Amino acid sequence: MRLSLLSSIRLFMFILISFIYYTSVENHTTLQLTFVIIAVLAFCMNHFLLVTSLVKKFFIFALTLDVIFILGFVFFFPGPTLYLLLFGVDAVTLFLIAENKRIIWGFSLAFFFLWALCISYTYRITGSLDIMENLTNFAFIMFEAVVGRLIHKLVYAQEKIGTQYEELQETHHALKDAHEQLQHYSNQVEELTLIQERNRISGEIHDTVGHKMTALLVQLQVAKELYNIQPEKSKQTILLCEELARNALQELRLSVRTLKDENRSFVATIRKILEDYQNMTGLKSSFQLKGNASQIPTAIQLDLTRIIQESVTNAVRHGQATECNVTIEVSDSTLEAFIRDNGTGSTNVSPGFGLKNMRDRVQEHGGQIVFESNPQQGFIIRMSVPLKEIQWQMGGA
Repeated sequence: MRLSLLSSIRLFMFILISFIYYTSVENHTTLQLTFVIIAVLAFCMNHFLLVTSLVKKFFIFALTLDVIFILGFVFFFPGPTLYLLLFGVDAVTLFLIAENKRIIWGFSLAFFFLWALCISYTYRITGSLDIMENLTNFAFIMFEAVVGRLIHKLVYAQEKIGTQYEELQETHHALKDAHEQLQHYSNQVEELTLIQERNRISGEIHDTVGHKMTALLVQLQVAKELYNIQPEKSKQTILLCEELARNALQELRLSVRTLKDENRSFVATIRKILEDYQNMTGLKSSFQLKGNASQIPTAIQLDLTRIIQESVTNAVRHGQATECNVTIEVSDSTLEAFIRDNGTGSTNVSPGFGLKNMRDRVQEHGGQIVFESNPQQGFIIRMSVPLKEIQWQMGGA
């Protein structure tokens, strides 16, 4: 569009100056009239070349043809320096379209050479030389060249901005698609994590509640056999069965509560677990959170919930604890948890099924867990899980 407008203006200038050249002579010759007509037709042909899509391929030919007819005006109409205005119009075209500096320098040097020839020819024919008029028109050429180059840079910058905008749009669409895919994968991972947690809880129900129910059936059979032989011992066995049934029911309730609270927030779930233990066992507990819980991935939230649940259960069942403190610290890169009770403690910590399960959960996320205990000083669990970088270390304790 811009080149079409430019070529239209330059065509108007060529026709106008050609008409001025023709009217500047009082007695026209047939040769002069014929030349002016041919020159105007040639300028019109150049206009067609410049507005087509092949402009960059043929603009050198078009400029060369312009130069030939400009020199024709000097030959047929010696004296006026209007031909320099025609060179100025060509200078705009050259500096606007040309990309190769060699072409620009070549046309520029050719101009000075031809200008010198035109001055010599005009002086030889007319015997006069108007220096000021030549310098004024030359200044016009310089101005047109600068304007042409500035327009060239502006057009190039706009084209580059347009290209970069298109690339930016493509990148934006690609990022949008990638974000949607990532969100889809994240939802899938979260769903698979929940399924995995359900399966794990189901296994724990089978291992814990199922074990207690099996022991309960055995003890009931023993109590049945001793009912008539040793009534007192049968009574003790029935009390043991009652304790086993109560523990199994408690385990079952906690597992069902965990399944129901999967959609509950992490903090609310932890608080609910501690409140349930207080209602069922009288255990006093405190919960302290430092940092933003939303930074904890869903998979780690689920495992941490089960670790806290298992820790509180062990504190009551094995340590006869009456108090338990839970502290969680969340930073940009690390999750740290500290669980401590006031139970009886032990000189030797021998990890059973529950503690091994805790360790497996933490190590699955590249973290570490430490168990500490001393007689009459309760039981302590320290764990640390990386949130951005996962590292596994083989060997050692």
